[in-house]
Amino acid sequence: MRKWMAMGLLLFSAVAQAGGVGAMRKQVELSMLVKGEISVDATGAVADVSIDKPDQLPPGVLAFVQAQVPTWTFEPVKVDGVGVTVRNRMRMLAVARKDDAGGYELRLQAVSFHPLKKEEGTEVAADKMMPPRYPEGLARAGASGSVFLLLKIGRDGTVLEAFAEQVNLRTLATENAMKKMRDAFGQSAVTAARRWTFVPPTQGALASAEYWSLRTTVDYFLALDGFKYGQWSAYVPGPRQTADWVDKELVRESPETLAGGETQLLAGQGLRLLTPLNGEGS
Repeated sequence: MRKWMAMGLLLFSAVAQAGGVGAMRKQVELSMLVKGEISVDATGAVADVSIDKPDQLPPGVLAFVQAQVPTWTFEPVKVDGVGVTVRNRMRMLAVARKDDAGGYELRLQAVSFHPLKKEEGTEVAADKMMPPRYPEGLARAGASGSVFLLLKIGRDGTVLEAFAEQVNLRTLATENAMKKMRDAFGQSAVTAARRWTFVPPTQGALASAEYWSLRTTVDYFLALDGFKYGQWSAYVPGPRQTADWVDKELVRESPETLAGGETQLLAGQGLRLLTPLNGEGS
């Protein structure tokens, strides 16, 4: 496990040393996205779990996930008042953070669940999503990061509101400098998002909604940078905020399981996990 974590920190540490920063290093975390499928029975208990490409994951991470997931309980899914077995796609963000003893504490930071199949015309679909320009000053400084966006989509498919929910950085600097980086990345992503267009649902329960709320991610990568399945990514998590138009219950889970360019409709779809992650309150 320590070897894999050291590899994940290698590129990040070079940038950190160039910034001459000490205090902010304590906030550095390592993350890894783990994907799979999960079946939940009529009582809300886990019936089956499969992990994507288990041979590409560090053995310690795979063992940790395989021990955690079967203990979860979910809100039972009912059809016409009768509990049914449901299978969903599953994403988990495993996070490691250095502890005071010099080791690493591993936890599941975020999970998300999505139906395996989506009926055509029942969800908001992407139409035009031109990526934003990389902020010139941040590119020259070698800064990179990810912006998690909340979008309010109107009935004509235009973006009525765009909001930077969280900005994670893969660059270390002073606290003030990192705030400016987050603001610049967030503003760049929000500006681009306001020009995006979507195709509203034409059938199903959501078709008559006044507006729709989406989550999406914009990743700012430099050359040779990027996410690879089964490898650690070092970053400093930014503070999380929310927009006033979104139902707080729909955004209670972290957005960090989203990959760049993907969209997630916030409409209470997918399984609802009742077990708190890592023993924390929900």
